[in-house]
Amino acid sequence: MARPTATLAAVAQRRAASTLTPVSLSSAALNNIESRWYKLPECEKGAIADVLAEAQKGDWKKLTLEQKRAAYWIAYGQYGARAGIDPTLKYKVAGWVSFYTGVGLVAWYWWINNMKPELRTTTPEWIEATKEKDIEQQRNPFTGPFAEVRKANKA
Repeated sequence: MARPTATLAAVAQRRAASTLTPVSLSSAALNNIESRWYKLPECEKGAIADVLAEAQKGDWKKLTLEQKRAAYWIAYGQYGARAGIDPTLKYKVAGWVSFYTGVGLVAWYWWINNMKPELRTTTPEWIEATKEKDIEQQRNPFTGPFAEVRKANKA
């Protein structure tokens, strides 16, 4: 059996009206909200903000002093993105940057001193073979190994 649509609309309207009715906040819930706001769970913060927003839609003269203070704190308070910057933050950042820079420099110094590859081109045999090849191909006749041979042949 299908329900008439008029009764469904009435039920939906009653349900919406019951959820939108603002709940009165006690003065204890709003008392000293500036210090308690950080410790409140997100759901309570949202509920308090919603109730205060609904209360502000009416006459502001009917609001209590606690409600006015709480509404001002929620709108303009020093929390979240408006919270002040930690005054020691610049020292913490400078300290960590210095620490990691030092770690990097120590690692680099250790690397260049302990991880030098053995170059095969610096062995005495390799240097001698290079000199012989330079003389055969007559490379660098003014300052290289061939220069000595050339000077000896001129004299």
